[in-house]
Amino acid sequence: MNELFTVIIYAYNNLQYLKECVDSVLEQDYSNIELLITDDSSKDFNINLINKYINDNKRINISKVTINRNEKNLGIIKNLNKAISISSGKYMMNLACDDKLHDNTVITSVVNCFNKTNALAITGFLEWCNIDMTKSGEYYPDRCTMDYVNNPPLNLFKLLCNGNFLVGPGFSYQRELINKYGYYDEDYTLLEDYPRYLSLSRQGCNIHFIDKVLVCHRYGGISSSPGNNEEEIKLRAIFGKEIAYAKEKEINPYRNIL
Repeated sequence: MNELFTVIIYAYNNLQYLKECVDSVLEQDYSNIELLITDDSSKDFNINLINKYINDNKRINISKVTINRNEKNLGIIKNLNKAISISSGKYMMNLACDDKLHDNTVITSVVNCFNKTNALAITGFLEWCNIDMTKSGEYYPDRCTMDYVNNPPLNLFKLLCNGNFLVGPGFSYQRELINKYGYYDEDYTLLEDYPRYLSLSRQGCNIHFIDKVLVCHRYGGISSSPGNNEEEIKLRAIFGKEIAYAKEKEINPYRNIL
């Protein structure tokens, strides 16, 4: 049997997109999946309805379903770490509730890549989509990124010091990565990808870039939303501060190796 693959869907007050996200996992052709939903104290989270929907629609390849709801809001990083701590898979993928897997071969492709490359972490392309998930045909990052990433980790670190060009959606990793490098840094609240990529590459971890679109990414997240309501403004301010802090913590002390 193929090794268990955990898809971590993390949610907070965006549950109107949860069904679409869950469906993209239920449709996967990989044979051994744990679907793990971790909700960060959303107002309208109904665990019974969610469980019923999954049980009514899952196939035999969904080997395990785990649903966590935090009693109080922890923030993305602590929510992810909690999910990792209760997960069971050898492999894991982070998937925001308002995104979805691009097609039904994503997990199989990622596992095959792990087996072929022996990498501990994998990232790939995303496709930009509008609010109703209409695909745009526009992808990120550009294809030359593959050549940047699939090189010695220190070279990647030096490139990342100029700014992040890798995506967080669909980031996949082996449990061995957590055992070797630890959980996400809880000095951050919202910013999970850039500090992690800087830290991993600086420490010599190989982050492999797969030539595949992994995620349909709904335009309108913290880093891309033009929204100007009070909560969005507050979140973007935190996001900006954490990017600055990532540079202070993950780059400035290591200028001697640049």
